[in-house]
Amino acid sequence: MNTITCTIMLVICSADPPRVELEHAKNSVYLEVLSQDFPRGGQGLRFPEPRLRDGQDADAQRTALREVAGSDQALGELVRNSVTAPYILKVRDTRAGDATIRAADLWFVVYAEIAQLDPAREAARFDGKEAEAGNMKFQTRLLKAGDLRAAGIAPPAQTPGPHVWYGHIHGRLLDRIEFGVTNQVVGSQSSESIVIAARTDPAFDKAGPHRNGWRSIAASASAGGQSQGALQPYAGGVSYTKISRLAFQPGALLVEMHGAFVEPQEWFQGAPILRSKFSVIAQDQIRTLRRELARRRGK
Repeated sequence: MNTITCTIMLVICSADPPRVELEHAKNSVYLEVLSQDFPRGGQGLRFPEPRLRDGQDADAQRTALREVAGSDQALGELVRNSVTAPYILKVRDTRAGDATIRAADLWFVVYAEIAQLDPAREAARFDGKEAEAGNMKFQTRLLKAGDLRAAGIAPPAQTPGPHVWYGHIHGRLLDRIEFGVTNQVVGSQSSESIVIAARTDPAFDKAGPHRNGWRSIAASASAGGQSQGALQPYAGGVSYTKISRLAFQPGALLVEMHGAFVEPQEWFQGAPILRSKFSVIAQDQIRTLRRELARRRGK
């Protein structure tokens, strides 16, 4: 089933189809994330639609973001052109069987020209890169055509329209948990916005170098300092990011992110340890992004 067919089926089967701009309606993962509960097959959560839509005038945008910020003064701070400008982060949890779904909603502003941003090119910048914050490490590797064929997936066709790629994320959490997931990512772009949506692909639940799984890490003097538990299956997560041009703030882009992941009970026995790290990670990554965009503007 091709991408367009999947998109049509998702819209038809949804009881309340999401409102999506024409350019983003071909982004099959975006429609899936907006239309279906996470995780599937049980009680889960559903993401809200983006606050901003293409075609809104300055007043409509300002009103929508004032609801997020809480006041005109807070909105003024949110759109300030500074590396240290504030961001808005809201977290929530949902139980799903024995696991907890950790979800985060994030809004912040950066300064750049949207026409200069390309989803696939931006993804390639992170290929092989490692990020560290809050005693957690993450490394992303983009899968090549041979990796996909080995997993029984046809490499995405290089055609006009949404960009499709697969990224494997390897992470270590607080020196207690190690995990790996392979996400299918689809990026779409209009003249006013960019959407990047991701989901952990169940095609990689089977054994292989890019398998979805997790294992515990424990201190062990007899094993060079650490020992690893058996690899367990892992459902991973879903997310979408929409980057929109702000009509009322020239040169500014609103970045709106919604993400959720499964946290098995065995990780931290339900304690909100990871949730407490969200703000630290957000601040570090947002400031890094703002510095990078400022560096590019200065060239």
